[in-house]
Amino acid sequence: MAALADTPHLAVVTDFDGTLAPFAASIYEAEADPRALEALTALSTTADTTAAVLSGRHLEGLRRVCPVQEPVVFGGSHGAESSWQSTALSPQMQAHLDAKEAEIRKLMERFPGAEIEIKPFQRVLHLRKLELKDPDAAKAAYQAGLQLDPAGFPRTAGKSVIEFSATTASKGSWIELLRERVDATAVVFLGDDVTDESGFRVLVQPPDLGVKIGEGETAARLRLADTAAATQFLVALAHARATARAER
Repeated sequence: MAALADTPHLAVVTDFDGTLAPFAASIYEAEADPRALEALTALSTTADTTAAVLSGRHLEGLRRVCPVQEPVVFGGSHGAESSWQSTALSPQMQAHLDAKEAEIRKLMERFPGAEIEIKPFQRVLHLRKLELKDPDAAKAAYQAGLQLDPAGFPRTAGKSVIEFSATTASKGSWIELLRERVDATAVVFLGDDVTDESGFRVLVQPPDLGVKIGEGETAARLRLADTAAATQFLVALAHARATARAER
C-alpha cells in the first residue's frame, strides 16, 4: 500500500460486477457500495492519480449502475469501448453478432428463463436468473451455449454467462492502453471473474498489483474474500494516496 501511495502516477482500475457490487439476479439491480464509489471519486481527484471502472457491461449500461462522474474513466464491453473515444463495427463484425444473437434466442426458446444481453460488440447468454430457479436447466443451457460455434471470433465463458464477441479487445489490452495514455508508473486492477485474468496478466507485479476478489485460480498477487473487502481496500488506498500526495 505504501509503495502504491508513493508511485509518481497511480492508475486504479476496477471491475464492477462481483468486485464493486455483489451479483444480482437482474442485470440492472446490481448496486455498488457507496463507500467504494466515494473512494474511486476521491482517487480520481487526487493529484497524479487515475481511477477507472472496466466492465464487461457496455458503457451505457455501466453508467446506469455505476453513478460516478468524470474524471473517473470508464471502459466497457471488456475493453472494446472507452469513455474517451468511439468505435464502430465492420460489416463482418455485425454479421457475426447477428448470427450469435439468433442462435442465443433459439436457446432461450429451449430454456425459458435464459436471457440475452445486447452490447455494441458482444452478444451474451445470461443464465443467472435461470440458475436461481432451475440449476439443472441452467447447467444444460450453459453446455448448449458452449456448443455454439464462435466462428473464429472470441468467446468467453464466465460465471453463468457466455459471451460472444466481435472484437479481440480485452481488459488486458485496455489496461495497457490506459497505462500508456496516463503514463502510469503503477497500476492496480481489481477483478473477480475469468474475464479479468487478461488484465492481471499484463501487470508487472510489482510495481503493479492485481487483486482477485473471491475464489479461483488467478495471476493476481493479492486475494480478497468479497466485495466488502474490495471496498475496504479501495477506501484504504484512497486515503493512503491522498496522504502521500499531500505530503509532497
